[in-house]
Formats: sequence, C-alpha cells, structure tokens
Amino acid sequence: MRRIGWLAVTAVAIVAAVLAATATRPPATEAERAYELKEATLCPVCDGQSVLESNAPAAAAMRRQIDTWVDAGRSDTEIRADLAAAYGDDVNALPPGEGVGTLVWALPVAAFAAAAAGLWAATRRWKARAVAPDAGGDRSDGDGAEAEGGTVGDASTAAGDLDLPGRRGRGTGWRNATVVTVGALVLVGAVAGVLVARSAGLRLSGETLTGDIDRSARSLLVDAQRQFAANQLDESRATLEEIFRLDPDLRGALVLSARLHLRHCESVSSQEPSGAGEATDAPSAECDLQSALVDLDRVLADDPSDTEALALRGWLLVRIPDRELIVAGIASLDAAVALDPGEFDPWVFRGYTARFIERDLEAAIGYYGAALQRNPPPAMAAALETAITEMQAELE
Repeated sequence: MRRIGWLAVTAVAIVAAVLAATATRPPATEAERAYELKEATLCPVCDGQSVLESNAPAAAAMRRQIDTWVDAGRSDTEIRADLAAAYGDDVNALPPGEGVGTLVWALPVAAFAAAAAGLWAATRRWKARAVAPDAGGDRSDGDGAEAEGGTVGDASTAAGDLDLPGRRGRGTGWRNATVVTVGALVLVGAVAGVLVARSAGLRLSGETLTGDIDRSARSLLVDAQRQFAANQLDESRATLEEIFRLDPDLRGALVLSARLHLRHCESVSSQEPSGAGEATDAPSAECDLQSALVDLDRVLADDPSDTEALALRGWLLVRIPDRELIVAGIASLDAAVALDPGEFDPWVFRGYTARFIERDLEAAIGYYGAALQRNPPPAMAAALETAITEMQAELE
C-alpha cells in the first residue's frame, strides 16, 4: 500500500507540474502583453540582457517596435516570429513549446520524477537490509533464553545490550546513504536548472553576464540599420562590409544591402533632369539594380515568404521601364501583400503601382488605407492621407 501511495503522489506531482507549465491564463492587458514580450526578448547587442532591461539603442528601438505591433493587434506568436526573422532566433529568451524545444520543458520534470523514484526505491532497500539482521538476532536470542531457562524478557534485554553497537552502526550507515542520495538529487536538480537556463536563452553560450556590447554580425546589423535610418549611407555600407566578412548569408544584411542600392538609385535619379519617367521613376543607368536583385533573390531562395524581400524586389522591378519586368514586379508585390504583413512598406509600394502604373485609383486608395492602419511614420501618414484625398477628388 505504501508503494501505491508513493506512486500516486509521484503521478500527481508530475501531472501538476505539466499542467502548471502548459496552463493558459486569462488574456492580459495590452500593456502587460508588451511588458512580457519585452521581458522574453533578448537584446541582440547585449550579453544576457532582455530588451526590457537594456539601455542600448537597439533595445529601445525593439521596445518601440513591440509596442507598435501590440497596438496593431498582432499576436504574441507573430511578434516573436517577426523579431526572430529580423534579429535571429537567439532573441527569443523562451524555448519553443513544440518540436525539439519541448524537451527543455519536459526533461527537468522527467529528471525530477526519476530522481524521486530512485530515492524512494533506495530507501526501501536500505530499510529492508537494516531490519533483516535485527529480526534474525531477536529470534536467536529468544531461543537461547528458553534453552537456558531464563525469561524471555531478560534474554531480550541482554541481547539488545550486546547488539547496541551493531544497531548504531547500521543506523549511521542508513543515514549516510540517505545524505548521499539527497545530495545526488540536489546535484541533478542543479544541473537540470543550468541546462534549462542555457536552453532558454537567458545567457548564450560563451557570453558573459556583464551586459557588455558585443561585435557579432547580428549586433553589427543593428548598427547598420540605425545608420541607414539616419541617412548615414556611407557608414552603413562600411558596417555591412564588416557583417558580410563575418556572415555572408545573414538575411537582414542582404535586405539592407538591397535597400542601400535602392537609396543610391533614388539619390542619383533625383539629381538628373526631369523627364526620366514620372510614372515609374525609372532608375539611372548608374544604378546597380542587378546587385540588389541578387541579394533579394538569395533571401527569397531561403524563405520565399519573406514579405520585406518580396516587396523590395517588386518595388525595384516596377520602376524599370520594361513591361515584362513591371509585370514581374507587380506579381512580387501582390505576393507580399497577400501575406498580410504588419509593415506598411508593401502596401505603400503596391498602392503607388496601382495609382501610377495600373491607373486603378480605387485599388490604390485601398492599399494606401491599409498602409495607414500599420502605423507609418507621421510624415508618411500625412503623405498617404493627402494622396487618398487627391485620388478621391479625381474619382468624383
């Protein structure tokens, strides 16, 4: 019965642990959701710090992006996926709840259950070994007492007195074995805890706990993106060159490289005399569009559903005054918006194409309206609202 009781207790403990790990809680407020997402997202340029606690500029930018996505109604799963796509899988502090990642959650529970069961079995064996000699000694003492005509009580007392050192030795051995087992259980728990912490991404392999800024390809990418946003194009290009020396296949760097090529084309075209093609803003002959397209095709070969790469590729193609390329560009933009991205760029690009190339003002209004719903910068939002007003006036 005691064995059944221990098994029942163990089963209840395991079930309770599993339910506690997988139970869902009531929906949190938007502020709580954003807080938890920031707490579970690692700063890509810091060692062992979340974006919630880091003061790095990259962490601040990620906090603002998370707030924007939460306000836009995106789910936690979508936000984590977008962050991982932009900064790498290592930014997710929590391991996945499916696939191989479930081992991170299941193994500690299984290890605890196995250790508890082992302790219970060892304890029963030690008790059995300790009791068996005592029982034999009592029986022999009793028989000896009867043979000598003495009282059973006197014989038992004498036997107990004679066997006291042996009893004390067996009790000490049992206690020592228990201490060793408990120590082993604590060690197993400590090792399991360390493995869980490392697998959960709280501290990446080889990193320190000081929060120092690293110079990995991922951290350099954040620097290059910040330089690009500040229109420091030469500095951004130099940083990209360093990134490609470390990781020539980093997806975000390839996309940024294409953006730099596009920005250069726009700069050159704006300096040329008007008449270069108002409808398509045809790029200058000095533009290296081929390199930009190669970078984007490398990204799409790895992930055909990358909306940023699809949108940029389409935007490049529709601006080239070649009918076949324009058709291919429209198809790429349609593929991007069909994925319903949370970024505003694909919708803006598609709206521009509908307005100036396809001359479909109603469709353009719809695309621009979708872009406005995705929180573009104030200047972009004002330009989109003005364009919508102008197209509505044309339709009237």
